[in-house]
Amino acid sequence: MIKRHIRKPVRFGFVLGIIISLLVGAGIALASYKISHQNNKSNLTPKTQTVSQDTLTVKSLTKEKKIVMVNLGLSEILNEKRTTKLFGQDIVGTNRQKIMQASFDAELGIDGKDVKITATGDNTYKITVKKFIFIGYSNPNFKVLDEHNGVFSSFTADVSETEMINKVLDTKSKQKYVAKYNDLLEQSTTDFYRNIVTATNPKAKLTFIFPEK
Repeated sequence: MIKRHIRKPVRFGFVLGIIISLLVGAGIALASYKISHQNNKSNLTPKTQTVSQDTLTVKSLTKEKKIVMVNLGLSEILNEKRTTKLFGQDIVGTNRQKIMQASFDAELGIDGKDVKITATGDNTYKITVKKFIFIGYSNPNFKVLDEHNGVFSSFTADVSETEMINKVLDTKSKQKYVAKYNDLLEQSTTDFYRNIVTATNPKAKLTFIFPEK
């Protein structure tokens, strides 16, 4: 006896349900992808920051370093004398005298950390300079111009050229140069900051407070 396999008819409603489920799943997946893509895109887009004109100007004015405001070619005549004394009195003929010329290029200016910039109003700024400084020197040249020794000068210690040179560049002398050219330093500093401000804010008005003379 031969058994026959009878195929059961496929129900139309069952097939339609599967198709609808697949379409719904695909729609959900596509929507999820779009949301994820938009989030990633928004994260990659740089955020715009609003920076005020005052902030930009103050930042451009701030210089945290030494700034040369004045270059000078200086020349000094050094005159050093020595004698041997006895009971507080000079012994005749023991004198020594040396005359030297010292020349060098000096750099005077400011240190950025000693300058305070404050926005005082609409396009107005106050710049306070704490002090001017001797920044450095170059091209030093020292030479003996003349020398006078008394008959008994051998009893007196020789005049040291090194000591004479050191006096030209010691702290006291550097302060002397800064004080001597203070007016020129003020003018150069004023021009320097005004030129910077013009590039960022042509309408700005500056007030300067300089160290007392």
